[in-house]
Amino acid sequence: MSALTRSYALATLGLAVGVGLMAEPSGSPAMLGFAGILGAAGFGGLFWTGKERRRTDRLAAEVARLEALLAAAPHPWCAWDASGTVSAAPGCAGLLGAAPGRNLADAFADADAPRVAEALRRLHGEGEAFRIEAATRGGRRLLLSGRRAGGASNGTQPAGHQDVVWLEDVTDRCTELDGLTRGRRDAESALAELRAAVDALPLPVWLRGAGLELSWCNRAYARAVDSEPAAVPESGRELTAGDAGRALAERARNSGVAQSERASTVIGTERRLLEVTEAPLPAPDGNGTLVVGYALDLTAVEELRGELNRHLAAHAEVLERLGAAIAIFGADTRLTFFNQAYARLWDLEEAWLRSQPTHGEILEELRTRRRLPEYADYQSYKRERLSRYTRMLEPVEELMHLPDGTTLRSLAAPHPLGGLMQILEDVTNTLALESSYNTLIAVQQETLDNLAEGIAVFGGDGRLKLSNPAFARIWDLHDDDLLGEPHISGLFEHMRPFLENGGDWDSLKDEMIGATLERAVRSGRLERADGSVVEFSTLPLPDGAVLNSYLDVTDSARLEQALRASNAALEAADQLKSEFIANVSHHLRNPLNGIIGFAEVLANQYFGELNPRQIEYVKGVLNAGERLLELIDDVVDMTSLGAGVTTLDRATVDVPDLLETVAELTREWARREGLRLDLTAPSSLGEVEGDARRLKQALFTLVVGAIRHPPANRRILLSGERTAGALVLTVGSGAGPDESAMPSRYDRNDPRGAAALGLSLVRNVMELHGGRLEVEEWMGGGTRFRCILPVPPAA
Repeated sequence: MSALTRSYALATLGLAVGVGLMAEPSGSPAMLGFAGILGAAGFGGLFWTGKERRRTDRLAAEVARLEALLAAAPHPWCAWDASGTVSAAPGCAGLLGAAPGRNLADAFADADAPRVAEALRRLHGEGEAFRIEAATRGGRRLLLSGRRAGGASNGTQPAGHQDVVWLEDVTDRCTELDGLTRGRRDAESALAELRAAVDALPLPVWLRGAGLELSWCNRAYARAVDSEPAAVPESGRELTAGDAGRALAERARNSGVAQSERASTVIGTERRLLEVTEAPLPAPDGNGTLVVGYALDLTAVEELRGELNRHLAAHAEVLERLGAAIAIFGADTRLTFFNQAYARLWDLEEAWLRSQPTHGEILEELRTRRRLPEYADYQSYKRERLSRYTRMLEPVEELMHLPDGTTLRSLAAPHPLGGLMQILEDVTNTLALESSYNTLIAVQQETLDNLAEGIAVFGGDGRLKLSNPAFARIWDLHDDDLLGEPHISGLFEHMRPFLENGGDWDSLKDEMIGATLERAVRSGRLERADGSVVEFSTLPLPDGAVLNSYLDVTDSARLEQALRASNAALEAADQLKSEFIANVSHHLRNPLNGIIGFAEVLANQYFGELNPRQIEYVKGVLNAGERLLELIDDVVDMTSLGAGVTTLDRATVDVPDLLETVAELTREWARREGLRLDLTAPSSLGEVEGDARRLKQALFTLVVGAIRHPPANRRILLSGERTAGALVLTVGSGAGPDESAMPSRYDRNDPRGAAALGLSLVRNVMELHGGRLEVEEWMGGGTRFRCILPVPPAA
């Protein structure tokens, strides 16, 4: 009950009691006086109570207004009067998790409670305002704003105060603020990383403001202009000369797309080619447009491009000079490159090929010229060829047989830059050569298989690479012994029965292996343990292998021994023949000299005149004696020359004088026989080292033979000729040399030579001088004899 209500009730009670006492008839004066006082007091109380009631109504209205204002406050509050009485808004308990009490700090977390308690202490004690943020035990974040509010005086008591703390729930705001803070921190970190990354870039990067002035650059830009990054925006130093950079940036800003151009500039002490790019960039605040720029150093790229172009030109030159036809088609199937061999192979005009026809067009042109193989379904063939541009992964090699009999090897492969590369090579001759080669190999193999010699080829690794049946037959080897390229050491083990001689077999085998594989030309004869004889030879081959041949010559060796014995007997008989001829000639010469002497006496008619018939008979006897004497001399000379017992009396011989002497000795004889002797002996023939008597005898014998066997034209030629390293003395008869007849050396076994004993003598004389005798048939039944003597070349 309020004070006003209590006062009103007491006044009413006093007035009722007073009126009741006064109405009591038995009332005493004292009681009446007391009743009057109570009545007066009651009336006075009712009057005061009415006044207070009106005042209270006004205050209640004010309180209601103030409570309405407090209820409309955006945040809950707590208030403490001077006595410590707590009053609070209805929402305080929801925020704090409990009704607020004297100690508001108990509602907050342990970390923030001391701060809240200290702030409240200062507010209650000193009226110090505060504004702090703290977390409740429930996890909410509150902003506490505390201040002291002074109260009005009622005239009887001093004015009081209220300590008010407003509680603002900032949990969501703090969460949002924390997120914004973290975002800002992350953004600042990302910006720092981005700046560091851009600074670490080797290429210059810069930023222009709304006025196209430089506002920032990285370290590469600063290094390029020989400055510091912070100083560049102030100096405004451009990377390129003049206003080219600002003009490019203005074009980019006006067009709204990035703009690029190349510019040459000097960086440090080197001239560099840069590709400068300026790109528009919206300003962060949305006001205006910034421009970001960067520069790429294309110096190395241009140098590489130039080098690449040179390499491509060199490769094109190499491809141009290749014998194989090469064509390169792009990804769009158009011809991008061809060499001269390609144009020649297909007989296509170079001007048309340079117009970059498609692969399909080239196929159609070749089909029109009948330069493609005949296909039953040409369209399928064409589709398959064109599908290779999208399906081919590995090179495809094939043979193309053209209608004209030409065979081409075609290799199609994907090009690294897209498209196809085609290589064509005419292998017609190669295939023919391969066929011939295979045939030759087959013939050689068949030849080897049928040779009497055993052939074995050992490689550098000592393994048998090739052999024939004769090798296996000679060494008694089986087919299994020769399978799989056996090693030479294993073969010698199989050949051991033929080679073992009772000594150290391992040492003998190592020696034979070394001799067999030695890269040197060797030959010899091997007597085997079974008594057979094998001839062997080794020949190094160009590929590092060694060819070994073996021939069983057992029968030949035995025959050779017999022939050697027979030859010794023949030599002894020949010696006896020579001694017999020399003895017989000596005994024949003495009576023959007597006969010739007496015939000369009769011919000279020293003892009287003879009649013509007697003179003719005497001349016959004399001619026969002289001819027999000449024959005996020739036999003696031939025997001595053939036996090798005659030595030459060497001296300097004047060749023209030698020919002149022989001509003088035989010219009269030839004249008597009705023959003409022609002499050709120029002084340029000079001299020669030899036996003048023997050379004269040989030439005389040849001329006499020509006189005795005259040619049809009755003409004999005696001449000499000096060539490089040889002196040729010629005795010929007949009309001239027969072009169809080939000159041949004189052979003592030739029946024609055997018919004339003098030719053997001439041949022996020439051979003693280191020369030779050649015989050549002449037309008209004649013969030319060429005595060829070696002479030293002129100094």
